[in-house]
Amino acid sequence: MSTRLKALNAYRHGLRATRVAFQNDTEVLIAARAKMRSGMLCPPNPKLNTEEQIQHLEDVAVFLRRNLVQGKKVDGTNTKEPRYHLNIHKDTELGDNETVADPTVKVKTKLRARPFKCSDKR
Repeated sequence: MSTRLKALNAYRHGLRATRVAFQNDTEVLIAARAKMRSGMLCPPNPKLNTEEQIQHLEDVAVFLRRNLVQGKKVDGTNTKEPRYHLNIHKDTELGDNETVADPTVKVKTKLRARPFKCSDKR
């Protein structure tokens, strides 16, 4: 596969990841896509070769899909504490307390998000 095609695929993956991560926030979605476009035209780190820059963009796309979750403040009724609705989707990487407590622990299974409803209570 040519370098140009790899770069275009990485750019496409990045655009799709921004769509997933910033689904209901048009202003941030447009800003993220503009930043990605400017990064494609003028790479932010000229010390990296083309293959490393493509890999960096692929890594950014994976990070956006798996690790970025947007929250929206929801008016809580009869509570003084604010409540938030989190945009957790099927690609969101969920951790467990073991990995938080000990960062050297390797997760053996890929955890998937469960369907989330605003009515879910803890």
